[in-house]
Amino acid sequence: EISQKVKYLGRTFADDGSLTEEVARRIRAGWAAFNAIRRELLQSPQKTRIRLLTTTVIPAMTYGCETWTSKEADTKRLQRAVSNMFEIAGCDPPDMEKQVLRRKLKWAGHVSRMKYDRWAKIVSEWDPRGSARPRGRPPKRWADDIKDSIKIFIHNEALRGNLGHGRRRIGILEARRAWSTVGRDRVTWRSLVRSIQDGN
Repeated sequence: EISQKVKYLGRTFADDGSLTEEVARRIRAGWAAFNAIRRELLQSPQKTRIRLLTTTVIPAMTYGCETWTSKEADTKRLQRAVSNMFEIAGCDPPDMEKQVLRRKLKWAGHVSRMKYDRWAKIVSEWDPRGSARPRGRPPKRWADDIKDSIKIFIHNEALRGNLGHGRRRIGILEARRAWSTVGRDRVTWRSLVRSIQDGN
C-alpha cells in the first residue's frame, strides 16, 4: 500500500518530507494543552504562568521536533501560535526557532555517542549512493541546522577569545565538520547547546 502520509509514534510523516501537516498537529496540540489550563493559568501570578506554559504547552508543540527538517515557514507558524498563547497569558513568548534547535542539538549529541549498531546512529549517518542528484538546489537535510550551529559556535568562541583551554577542541571542530565526531566531546557539545540557550 502507498500512502502520502502516515502517523507513527505520535508524528505524521509525509512522503515528500513536508512538515506542514505535522506542524498543524503540533499547533492544535499546543492549543489543546493551553485551553486545558487556561482558567488556572489566568488566575496565577506571572512566574507561575510562565512555568505552566513552558512545561505543558511548549512540550506539546515541540514533540518529536528533534527529528524535524523544518523550514522557515514552519518555524514562523509555530512562533505565531506560541506568541498568541503567551500574549493571552500576559507573558513574553520564547523563541521557537531556538527551542526546536536546542532540542535537536541535544538529540544529535546522544546519537553521536551511540554505538554503531543502533538504528538511530545508522540512519543519521547514512549516505545513499548510486542515485542521480536532481537539478536545482538540494532539499534541506536534517543535519544542516546542526552544521550551521557548529560554524556559528566556532565563530563566536573565536570572537570571545575562548581559545585557551579549548584550542584543541576548537581545532577539532574546524578540522572535522562531521557533527557526529564533534558530538562525542560532551564538554564542547554542552557548550554548543548552552550557546543556543543563552541566545548567542
